[in-house]
Amino acid sequence: MSFIIEFSILAVLVVVHSVFGLGLLLFGTPTFLLLGYDFANTLNILMPVSITISGLQFFKSDSKDMNFVSNYNLYCLPFLALFLILALSMGDKIDFKLFVALLLFFTSIVVLNKNEFKFFANKLLKFKKIILIVIGSLHGFSNMGGSFLSLYSSLLSKNKKELTRYYISYGYLTMGIIQYLIVLIISYKSLDFSKLYYTLIAIILYYPAQKIFLDIDNKKFSKYINILALLYGVIIILSYLD
Repeated sequence: MSFIIEFSILAVLVVVHSVFGLGLLLFGTPTFLLLGYDFANTLNILMPVSITISGLQFFKSDSKDMNFVSNYNLYCLPFLALFLILALSMGDKIDFKLFVALLLFFTSIVVLNKNEFKFFANKLLKFKKIILIVIGSLHGFSNMGGSFLSLYSSLLSKNKKELTRYYISYGYLTMGIIQYLIVLIISYKSLDFSKLYYTLIAIILYYPAQKIFLDIDNKKFSKYINILALLYGVIIILSYLD
């Protein structure tokens, strides 16, 4: 594949991810799969870049929530590891993308209209442990649990953009480290490490993108996150209808 195409895709997604805390994996995973990469090498390209951005966002954040960190480590990460191992073992035998897209579409509609679904949103937050298990399982199996993480973070933080991005960045950082370690252990011999220099894109573009983040108010930040999630769900659904 052309270096210019790959570079351009990653540059755009790095800016989106640097601003909103998600986008690189959500849009990058199906893009690179459609361009011919297998699941392991898609992770091999995206995970170092994602870890770099999420690490910068998390460690520079002024927000802290150790209760979230504790619950996330306990309920999300073990299921992430389990389902990623299953995904790598099964190869292309099972594809959950359509299932995830349908759920994502429904969840995005609900959150974008949360004033009409306040009862639903409040009920949803009563099942935090189950939600974290679902996020870990879906992300491990498909690399597409990030939208659910963003929607959950938006609800949990009550649309406070700094706290929302703190939750998302911690989630992506820890999931990314675990995912990449597992991929290295299981699929090391089949990986192409010639693209690791793409990590530099994250370092170069992260700081300019922060001006955009600072200019977005809390309500718009939450809305934009959920619109991105909704668009992603629609794109994946439409790809199955072709």
